[in-house]
Amino acid sequence: MKFPRHHFLYFLTPCAFALTGCGDSGPSGSEIVVREIPKAHREFKLVDTSRERFRYQTREQASAQNEAAQLGGGPQLVWDVPEGWEEKPAAMMRDINLGFGPNGEGECYVARLPGAGGGLAANVNRWRGQMGAPALTPEEVDALPKKPLFGQPATFVSVEGNFSPGMGSQETKENYRLLGLILSSDAGAVFVKMTGPRELVDANAEKFDQFTSSIDVSMN
Repeated sequence: MKFPRHHFLYFLTPCAFALTGCGDSGPSGSEIVVREIPKAHREFKLVDTSRERFRYQTREQASAQNEAAQLGGGPQLVWDVPEGWEEKPAAMMRDINLGFGPNGEGECYVARLPGAGGGLAANVNRWRGQMGAPALTPEEVDALPKKPLFGQPATFVSVEGNFSPGMGSQETKENYRLLGLILSSDAGAVFVKMTGPRELVDANAEKFDQFTSSIDVSMN
């Protein structure tokens, strides 16, 4: 395990974050970040086997582990911030929230949902719908490429179009690109979503892979 100088710990709650830090950088100028997983946040548990590396459990099952995390002995979520990217203010439902681009036009975040999160095909097509792209059939979704996330094969989504994020926003952003990973099972769903102007996202596609490959869990 590496011990970075940029070392951020926070107890994740739906709307409150506390930060501490000290200084270092990872490969290619990236900043290594460590955040403690914690205090009943999304009630998930990580275990030693890679097949179950990132899953959920009930609040009752989580209580003992959360208590250990609060005492400084729990698992920590670890990742590299690629060079030129930066941490954005905490946001509801986002475990990691990053921005990039000259004016912060690009964003990349990690989120989780309990259960299957609506199902793989539904989430792929929800993202495609936000870009004005037609829905894929279940067979087409199954044929999408895979990339590693937490040591498991996650479905990779790449789509271009005019981005309408929804969530109450009526704005449509033209000539955008979305890159994403979805890791979905009955235990829980993990989403990594990157959006921005097409040329900006194209220029940061390798950094997306660098970021998603760096996300890991360290048992303290």
